Amino acid sequence: MLAFKYRLKPTSAQIRVLEEQLRLCRWTYNTFLGHCFDEREEGRGTPTSMSLNNCLLAMKERIPELEGVHSQVLQNVAKRVRSGFEGYWNRKKVGLKAHLPRFRGRSKYDSLTYPQFGFSLDRRMLRLSKIGDVKLILHRPLEGKLKTLTVKRSPTGKWYAIFTTEVKNRPITGREKAVGIDFGLNNLVALSDGTLIGAPRIYRNAELKMKRAQRHLSRRARGSRNREKARLWLASIREREANRRRDFAYKTARSIVNRYERIYVEDLKIPNMMKNMRLSKSIGDAGWGMLRNALTYMAERSEGVIAFVEPRGTSQLCSRCGATAPKSLSERTHQCPACGLALDRDVNAARNILKRGLEIGRGSPEYTPVGEAVTTRPVVVEQATSMNQEATQLVGW
Repeated sequence: MLAFKYRLKPTSAQIRVLEEQLRLCRWTYNTFLGHCFDEREEGRGTPTSMSLNNCLLAMKERIPELEGVHSQVLQNVAKRVRSGFEGYWNRKKVGLKAHLPRFRGRSKYDSLTYPQFGFSLDRRMLRLSKIGDVKLILHRPLEGKLKTLTVKRSPTGKWYAIFTTEVKNRPITGREKAVGIDFGLNNLVALSDGTLIGAPRIYRNAELKMKRAQRHLSRRARGSRNREKARLWLASIREREANRRRDFAYKTARSIVNRYERIYVEDLKIPNMMKNMRLSKSIGDAGWGMLRNALTYMAERSEGVIAFVEPRGTSQLCSRCGATAPKSLSERTHQCPACGLALDRDVNAARNILKRGLEIGRGSPEYTPVGEAVTTRPVVVEQATSMNQEATQLVGW
């Protein structure tokens, strides 16, 4: 499943209709969420998305304006509410930080989803039910079997169409066998072949401008036109920063996947590392998680292999002889006291990651595909109960 994102160019009248539909969907979301909280307090458990959908007829009689929104878009609102509770249960079950779904303000509800029907694509025009034909900038061809459409409003007021499609894999032939990858802050990635790709430092470069825009926004009166202009200025800086980071991460991942068939990456616990107040800003700026996700899906589509290995000690061990060479974080060169190997510490770590990755496949003729990525850490598998069972267990909360 891939997502293809295109810019929309709606007219002023179409923007007013889209904004009104977002307002109605947000009202429906908050109404459904309040109903779920009431049901939980009464001890009847959390309603399913089907039971929430059954309330739509009564809601349309109460609010006739809801007839102006496509029926499947409203049904997707119920699914979002239910998915919020399911995500809360799943995260809580594995011990992660979680909170119940929250009521949405205007800036927190910015998309309409058509699960199956209500839209069609005709050349460079996107036909939306109850909205009309909206101009679409089709900058690349749409691939695969079309599944869903999401119309999204960005914080800067731009509109996008996001198509979810089902595509076939595209194997890449003639690639080199394997590579180890070490993530870093000075160098975004270091490959075991000695290649170093520097970190772009996109946030650091835009930080001064962002602070100036934030101060400008804080001095404007709430609800004024000048405050809205200041908000758009700050949002445009943040949007440009995010686009540049995503572009750099995806181009870097593509260059690696096109060259290597098997990719071994250190299994970093990025959320835990972000708790380090001295390094969290640099780690977030580097975009390790985004790069890792891009490598995963690109390797899967190219029928390659990606595996995650234990990162502990990869910088302290010599990749040639295996001797221990202790060094502080500030030391950027690996000097082995046993064999005399001298090279960049990140490249040395990448070679150790490659060695550990190759050990995963020893004794087994095949590697685990990326869809079932392997790791050197033990994994405990538990059978999850269905969400309907879980909702039944909530009775009495």
